[in-house]
Amino acid sequence: MRTSSRPLRRVLRLTAAAALTLTCLAGQQTVAAAATAPAGEGPARAAASRALTADRLASQVRGRDVFRHLRAFQRIADASGGDRGYNRPGFTRSVRYVAGQLEDAGYAVRRQKVPYTDFDVTSERLSVRAGRGGPRDVPVLMTRFTPSTAAHGVNARAVALPEGRTGCEPGDYEGVAVRGSVVVLARNACGYAHQQQVAARAGARAVVMYYPTPSPRNNYRLMAIDPEDFRIPMGMVSQTDGERLARQAAARPGARVRLTLRARNVERETVNLIAETRGGDPDDVVVLGGHLDSVPEAPGINDNGSTAATVLQTALAMAPHQDAVRNKVRFMWWGAEEIIDVGSGYYVDHLSAAERGRIAAVLNGELLAPSNSGRFVWDTGSGGSHELAELFAGYFTRHGLPFERQDPGAIGSDHLVFQEAGLPVGGIDGGNLGVKTAAQQRLFGGTAGQMFDPCYHQPCDRLAAIDRQDLDRNAPALAWVTARLATDDDAVRAVRRAGP
Repeated sequence: MRTSSRPLRRVLRLTAAAALTLTCLAGQQTVAAAATAPAGEGPARAAASRALTADRLASQVRGRDVFRHLRAFQRIADASGGDRGYNRPGFTRSVRYVAGQLEDAGYAVRRQKVPYTDFDVTSERLSVRAGRGGPRDVPVLMTRFTPSTAAHGVNARAVALPEGRTGCEPGDYEGVAVRGSVVVLARNACGYAHQQQVAARAGARAVVMYYPTPSPRNNYRLMAIDPEDFRIPMGMVSQTDGERLARQAAARPGARVRLTLRARNVERETVNLIAETRGGDPDDVVVLGGHLDSVPEAPGINDNGSTAATVLQTALAMAPHQDAVRNKVRFMWWGAEEIIDVGSGYYVDHLSAAERGRIAAVLNGELLAPSNSGRFVWDTGSGGSHELAELFAGYFTRHGLPFERQDPGAIGSDHLVFQEAGLPVGGIDGGNLGVKTAAQQRLFGGTAGQMFDPCYHQPCDRLAAIDRQDLDRNAPALAWVTARLATDDDAVRAVRRAGP
């Protein structure tokens, strides 16, 4: 999941009425599937169709089943320099693993080649000299697709703003000798692109920024979503290092820094993996996807191995029934999501109008089992996307699992490109950079005042950080909703009737 600047918007709405409806429908599912079987179907196929129910499929996508694939992803990361980044060997090996599992289960697997522009960082270094001490190296991460420094870097004073000033307004720099300096800023809700622009107009040569979180040693590599908005080089440091540098800059005689950030754009190619059931109505396609890549700084076991592994296990569990499903299911693993939905965007952009019209619903997931987990159902509040949210809500309510609803835009991921194309989208996540409130602690457990995922985009995003209990609760939900749509024409019709 990419780092998003959108605030999380969550509203608690448990829906007992939806649960009652879905419980009744689940009991009717077997009869409905047999009753609506086309006349040309033989007894064996009809029996197979009756054998596949949402509950039965969900029971084969348990946490322990998914965890087996997460172990494989962890081994891949460990053998690939510690990550499964979209442009790294770990991603290629993850593709081979997933494709091999699918092929062994009898699926025809397609690799869609996706060209994209990557950002190769060749040098990122920050050295700080303060007081009488010698220079001290501080870990820094260059913001992707921002300008580079000169080869020899920027050698300048470090400047921090007075307390209470955020760098969001030109007036924040009044009385500050900013021209020619490197400005130290805390990321603010006004947006890091805007903060950088204001600093550049004030005369700064570069920005060093930190992201305030309850895990102050974490560092997050940000991205210039619109590179033309960035005027000067920008690097990220941890909150611990950023606040220390700000204190040193404000002291007498202050601090000097040498900042070197160098990178270049490189044309590369990634892949989307695609496998779909042999059977099922091709005019009512259910898409279940999840991105397979991690950021290059992390193994990506929760983000988003947790979903990629769930999609894989769902496909494997459905494999024996793939000729018998009522509606075609298309399983997808996206490439390069972490640099803004590259794989999914390419896929949607290259669908014809007719192909797009055949997609009845798109399901996605993110960070299903962080160590301080929540449970969030994506809900637009209306249309087909709301109908999909009701399916998830009904499942969780029936199983006594608390959840909150949030707008799908609160999580930056692949479902958004489908939503923008006018297709109904649904899904769930366990939370990321948001900080758990006391009310959410009472609802979900865990620790208030801490991020839902303290290991988000960090090297600690490993197997040990997975909440196995929540993996066991959330993974079956994706499988259950997928199977409902695959086997129940009425559920698909309800989504289509409601619109996107």
